[in-house]
Amino acid sequence: MPKRTIIDCHTHCYPAEVAEDPRGWATKNGELHWADLVAPLDRKSIQGWSTPAVMLKEMDAAAVDQAVLLGWYWENESTCRWHNQMIAEWVSHAPERFIGFASIYPNESVINQLEHAKALGLSGVGELHTAVQRFSASSTAWKALADWCITNNWPVNLHVTEAAGHQHPGSVPTPLNEVVRLVEQSPELKLILAHLGGGLPFFASNPRLRKALKNVYYDTAAVPLLYDINILKTVIELVGIEKLLFGSDYPLRLEPKYQKQPDMSRFLERIETEADLDDEQLHATLGANFSRLIS
Repeated sequence: MPKRTIIDCHTHCYPAEVAEDPRGWATKNGELHWADLVAPLDRKSIQGWSTPAVMLKEMDAAAVDQAVLLGWYWENESTCRWHNQMIAEWVSHAPERFIGFASIYPNESVINQLEHAKALGLSGVGELHTAVQRFSASSTAWKALADWCITNNWPVNLHVTEAAGHQHPGSVPTPLNEVVRLVEQSPELKLILAHLGGGLPFFASNPRLRKALKNVYYDTAAVPLLYDINILKTVIELVGIEKLLFGSDYPLRLEPKYQKQPDMSRFLERIETEADLDDEQLHATLGANFSRLIS
């Protein structure tokens, strides 16, 4: 069988100034929700850090061909614009390996933000977060963003918190009904729901909802922190082989008991050896689905 293409559709990147003092940087820039997630005061952080060179080395070790550098759901437009510039700089190190998505704050200047991100060479949006960034399906800014992304064939990655079973400091709910309303508002939008959509694939068994979710995809980011690995096969059975996308959430340490430093290899190895996926399902999940999505 030919070598399968592997695309990690969910990674993050931050500059050294942020990694050196994440909470201090966040306090200075009004991004305390991010600080609570990556630099909590009451527990040890599982957040890791990287550089373009280190990340490329990790990709090579895991045989990952390309990786999507996602923006973050910042609470300020100025932070989004700053992050987009930095993502573009990372992409410039290896444009054939890195794919940049834009941090966007959905407000009255959303189209200007999108056009600027496009000029930087970015090609998608996300992660977004409805609650943290204070937008909804009824927001004018969301509708403008979705329409622009449909016209420009840009996918959007939306953070979805699991509906039950895993609470941690900094976690903010994203009600599944609101996610469905976003989908119904813009049915032609290519929408990637992070973290297996917070359980939404279960409800895709509803025929009416399944029709509405025709352009919705689900990434595997942070799965080892949330579910047993066999959830991947279950999701494929629920939504179809074409809907699941590999994402690692690198440089998050998904299994901190075994990882002193972030890597992509362990999660990929578990998918290939423990998830009970056949060759066709692995080929689709690990790269072919995302490749088709962005074509």
